[in-house]
Amino acid sequence: MMEKARDLMQLGVRTVEKDSSIYDAIAILAEHHISGLPVTDGSTLVGIITERDILQLIFREEHVPGAVEKYMTRDVVTFDEEDDIGKIWTCLVRQSYRRVPIVREGRLTGIISRTDLIRARMSDFDPRASNRPSSLRPRGPLVQDAMTIGLLTTTLGSPILEAAETLVAHKITGLPVVDDSMRLLGILSEKDVLRLLDSAPSRAWLVRDVMTPDVVSFNVDDDLFDVCECLANNDFRRVPVLDRGRLVGIISRADLILYILKHRSILFHGRTPVSAGETC
Repeated sequence: MMEKARDLMQLGVRTVEKDSSIYDAIAILAEHHISGLPVTDGSTLVGIITERDILQLIFREEHVPGAVEKYMTRDVVTFDEEDDIGKIWTCLVRQSYRRVPIVREGRLTGIISRTDLIRARMSDFDPRASNRPSSLRPRGPLVQDAMTIGLLTTTLGSPILEAAETLVAHKITGLPVVDDSMRLLGILSEKDVLRLLDSAPSRAWLVRDVMTPDVVSFNVDDDLFDVCECLANNDFRRVPVLDRGRLVGIISRADLILYILKHRSILFHGRTPVSAGETC
């Protein structure tokens, strides 16, 4: 595993100036599918504006005037280029935010996300695994080993207001849409709600009117390595888990990070970590 933040951080970070319109920030977040946008004054980091900030804001207000500076969070957790990666691992696993800015003398130089940490850890698996006879290898970790159960859901006929309140109240990025038998019918995401709010929403809207019907999902007995590939290389942050067609749980990037940290000798049978350009 890489030792310093500078070894792992992404360069060329997308930012927004503090005096830009809040709608400029919304456009950047939506277009590039990112959850947080550093706010700068020149090259100096002065705050951050997140999906959650904006969703809560536009859900409360019909018109949102003014510059990003008016709505941004000023108290930003940052790390120095020379900080140990271990400190960043702990921060992103224990806190709700998904990425942290990296600075040098107060100036923004990069960013590190949970996805970056997954990729870094995936390249550090036990090399002895590939040398063991296949008959002696323990089974690789399965989706059921890391998934979260007891998830929140919604239904086709639920009012969109009710579903949006659940997203905001529980700070989640999506709600699986199910029928009475818990069969997965789609997903209602933050992005679906944002698009609706940007197009004259009505209290009459139901979940079925705006949900995304095409959902990537996994079965409980699928290989956990495949989920790592998928969530490391796609914009969504969690996927539903099915058992014989019925929804039984969900697995997120945070679940994967926690599982990997707890099982440092995870064996993925000598497979090579995926490159950034591959998809699940």
